[in-house]
Amino acid sequence: MKLQRIKNITLIVLAILITGGSIWLPGYLMKKNNNEMLSDIKEVPAEYYSGPSEAIIKNASKQLTYEQCLQLILGSWESTTSETSEEFCNINEFGIKTILTTRVEDLYAKHIYPVTLSSGIDKWYSWSATPYRAIDTTFKTYAAIYWDIRFFKYDGSEKHRFIVSESGDILYAEGRFDDRAVLGNFTPKTSNSSYLFYYYGEYLNTIRSTDNLRIINHNSETTSYRTSTATDAEKEKLDTAAASSFIDDFQAFSPDNVFFISQATGNAKPMDFYASYQKTDHSYKILLLPKD
Repeated sequence: MKLQRIKNITLIVLAILITGGSIWLPGYLMKKNNNEMLSDIKEVPAEYYSGPSEAIIKNASKQLTYEQCLQLILGSWESTTSETSEEFCNINEFGIKTILTTRVEDLYAKHIYPVTLSSGIDKWYSWSATPYRAIDTTFKTYAAIYWDIRFFKYDGSEKHRFIVSESGDILYAEGRFDDRAVLGNFTPKTSNSSYLFYYYGEYLNTIRSTDNLRIINHNSETTSYRTSTATDAEKEKLDTAAASSFIDDFQAFSPDNVFFISQATGNAKPMDFYASYQKTDHSYKILLLPKD
């Protein structure tokens, strides 16, 4: 009888323990798991922080000033560059090609580029235009577009490449000629370096223009461009290889001439640049880089 009573008590205790454990254990394990999840710091998968959407980038980029776009493209505002789609551009490839041919005509008239790209039976060119985007590395929100445009003469005797902002600024120009006579009689007038800039694609009214100073007005403001020959120290410091950050397959070169350009709009802080020139028997190059 006593043994049966002990057995019954044992079964009752086991039943109570099992019931209590069934109630307490799930809650304990859930609390422990929650504490571990909240206190443990884990690396977030890349897909959760891929950056702002294209709509946000496009809207934010509309707020950029002309100067900020140039800073992004040329790398004085830290950025990364990559080929992009025409849908993110403010102008299509035919539009930028038209702007560029007009700009090259102007550079030819100012004795900065040796030929024009005008069409004709003896000057017919095929061409291609590829858009690129420079986007800031910090927020990945602000972007500026520029184009890589190439021209090929029908007989293969000339090849031209231009890196141009959507504003019409010539950031890089390269011409290659089979006929050395094309460059043999050409001497670039580097004091006209300010004409590499074309303030945001506007038609400009020039107030004053000399070899070393050009002042233009636009939208009730004025922009001045002051140019001078770079010092020997500036020439030694200049590294054309820096252009590889925004020019695909760029090959650094040693310039023959380097000109200093200071661009100032209104009361804004001036932007300073170097324009480098190199001429050989069969090639001619111009490169625009920001002053550090």
